[in-house]
Amino acid sequence: MQLLHERKLIHVFPNLSIALRIYLSIPVANCESGRSFSKLLLIKNRLRSNILDRKHNLPTMMSIESDLLHDLSFEQTISDIAKAKARKMQF
Repeated sequence: MQLLHERKLIHVFPNLSIALRIYLSIPVANCESGRSFSKLLLIKNRLRSNILDRKHNLPTMMSIESDLLHDLSFEQTISDIAKAKARKMQF
């Protein structure tokens, strides 16, 4: 760009400076959007794997704590959940 201005070639090739500015800005724009996009994918993948880990750990925990599950009263648990939901305000 400076070379065009120093040699006063800007008037000979008026669109060349515009083309050079566009050309020089394209790699920077693509690089930035690509980085942010890949970071977003990394975050989503990590969240998905955490959710899947929790789902896979649930049967394991139920097997380990099977003695507690046998003593658990499902009717009492259901009524406790229903009471907790009934206390929420309806909008």
